[in-house]
Order: sequence, then C-alpha cells, then structure tokens
Amino acid sequence: MLTRTFDQLPTPFFIRGKDTRFVYANMALAKLVGLKSPDSIIGRIDDEIPAALYDNVVTAKLWQEQVKHIISTQKKISLLEVHPGAVDSPYMSKKVPFYNEKNECVGMVGVIKDLELFSSNDFIRGRLPGSLLLEKPDDFFTEKQCEIIFLKIQGMTSKTMGAMLCRSPRTIENALQNIYSKAGVSHVDDFIEFCQKRSLDRYLPKRFLDPQKFSFKNDREGW
Repeated sequence: MLTRTFDQLPTPFFIRGKDTRFVYANMALAKLVGLKSPDSIIGRIDDEIPAALYDNVVTAKLWQEQVKHIISTQKKISLLEVHPGAVDSPYMSKKVPFYNEKNECVGMVGVIKDLELFSSNDFIRGRLPGSLLLEKPDDFFTEKQCEIIFLKIQGMTSKTMGAMLCRSPRTIENALQNIYSKAGVSHVDDFIEFCQKRSLDRYLPKRFLDPQKFSFKNDREGW
C-alpha cells in the first residue's frame, strides 16, 4: 500500500479529510511534533492531539479552515509555519488537494520541509507565530503595497517602515493613504479587519525572506 511508502519518507507527510481529521500521518510528522507514534495523530482533529503544536486554538482553527478552503477551491497553498515552544525551528508547508480514484477532491495532502529561507528581522522572530502565506491570497494589492501592509500590521511607524523599505516617511504615509482608500477604510483597526477577511494579514512578502537557517533553540541576543 502507498501508506507503507509514506511511512518510510524522512519528510513529514499527512492527509486530512473533509471533516479536517487526520486520515494519515507518517512517523516523520510524529517526531516533528514530539510524539512517539503517528497513531496519536490519525483519526483526530487538532485539539485532540497531545502535542504542543496543536494547543493553539487560533492556529488550529486556521489550519482547519485551510483544509476546507483547499477542498473547495482545489488550489494548493505554500506556508511558513512559525511556532516557538512547539517545534525547534520554523518550517515550510505545502498543502494540495487530495483526490480519490474517481478524481473527486476528498481531502488535503500536506508535506513539510526544513526552512532554508527565513528573515532575521525582529518583527518576525517570535513576534508573529502562526501560519504565514508565502503566496499572495489575491491581486487586490501590489507586492509593494503588501510590503507596507505587512509592516503596518506589525505596528510599525512610518519612519521605521521607511527605513526598512528605503523610502521617506512621507512616501510611506502617502502610500498608506492610497492603500486605505483602495480598501475603503480610514482607521487602522478597520484596515486590519479588512486584511483579515482577505488573509492579507497572514501574507509574508518575499522581500522579508533572507537566505539564513533559523532555529529557536539557537536564537540568542545579537544573532
């Protein structure tokens, strides 16, 4: 059976059904989350799994929504997963539709890889745990606008954003006004809510990825 092949993969691999329960998980995934056997994962949903990675209610709900979204749209997504205290380092996750022999989408397949691209900026390190999209959820905003949006959602000032993006504070402020106008809002709280509805608050622009290997265990002052 295919599961015997998947069991031998060194890469964490899993399948989730329409009800978001884990239909399959290999030993590599069990090791990643600190469990002795995938039996503690299979047949369960996130909050039923005895591992720290699945303790976060918000993240668990987000993962379940991703399963439903992938099944309904039949589109793949790539993610950056950042979970300090639950796993030793950030990792990449690719999730794709899972089809049966009748070519019906009946679930989602997930594959996890070690992270080779990660930003060392403080606004990401430990401050934004969760599941981050590595592809824009839509084309409503340009990539440049998404860079400003990402930093604004982190609570940065126009001066700080300007320094990071090599732009003057006034240029950043003008860009923010254009972004707010396009979103049809005038206050930052309304804008954050707008971004959450479109999953823009979870998008990590490519500009903020650096070619570095990052580990929570080895993190230290001045890294």
